[in-house]
Amino acid sequence: MTADATAATDPLAPPPRRRGRARWIAVAVVVVAAAVLAVVLRSAGSAGTSRPPTLRNQLADRIATVLEQSTPADHHGHGHHSIGDTNVVKGPTLCAVRTLGFEPAEAKTAAEVRTVYAYHLCAIVEPGRAWDFAQKLSGPMAVQLTEPMKIEVVEPGLGFQDRVRALIPAPYQVEALKELLDDDQMRDLRERFDEAFSKV
Repeated sequence: MTADATAATDPLAPPPRRRGRARWIAVAVVVVAAAVLAVVLRSAGSAGTSRPPTLRNQLADRIATVLEQSTPADHHGHGHHSIGDTNVVKGPTLCAVRTLGFEPAEAKTAAEVRTVYAYHLCAIVEPGRAWDFAQKLSGPMAVQLTEPMKIEVVEPGLGFQDRVRALIPAPYQVEALKELLDDDQMRDLRERFDEAFSKV
């Protein structure tokens, strides 16, 4: 009986090619590369995605969310007396917050923080009122992290610096008087506003 030479396997021969496997690997590489590129582009265009998750940023984001969900009457109660008729339904409110400091100063987690001192800028999106003409609410603020939050803002105008000194502790007063967000926050807020304004 003779052995069939075609049935024998050569131990030195290369393994049979698996075209399907190579194709799936190539597809996976393309998908991963596209996902990485999307994350990089999103981080470059939005401060919210590129800001490190520090305690200050966590507190700022939490306060901004509450401000954005506040009604005109809520804002008036915070001390935004310039908001106008609190009974008028307005468009969405978009906010950015910069944490100046908090108490207790040695807190390591948001759960340990009782009071936050911050600066905020909110813009109300309304038809016919682009960014330059939008109603804006801004200023230093003290926030008690109770449930619900107790928010008190310093209104602008005559006596502003005295009101800042009365509400904001001395270590944070210089920053509070600058009335500034960082460049990334301002760019992100403006982009969000323009996107929302295009839909009203």
